[in-house]
Amino acid sequence: MTEQEQKNQQQIKVRYNETSALFASQFIVNTSAEDVTINFSSGPIGDPATGETILPIHTRMAMTREGARRLHAVLGNILGAKETQGKIPANAQAKLPDIKQ
Repeated sequence: MTEQEQKNQQQIKVRYNETSALFASQFIVNTSAEDVTINFSSGPIGDPATGETILPIHTRMAMTREGARRLHAVLGNILGAKETQGKIPANAQAKLPDIKQ
């Protein structure tokens, strides 16, 4: 990144209202002409009453198609990084403030 680009870059503070995270190993994607919705699940479970396998959705995220393109680009950059590195690139990590005790 050039010095001019760094000067034009806006600093944004991130605040997590909720710090817990739900694990998702499965997802279903629904799309329309305007948006993309991703439905996340921890995995399929069996219903003992019916014997059916059910995929319980715990979280749904909807975004514009442009937002989905940006997400795709970020995930592609992270997953395309050297596998031997074993870490998420520093520019993709949240910068949390130091807490003094």
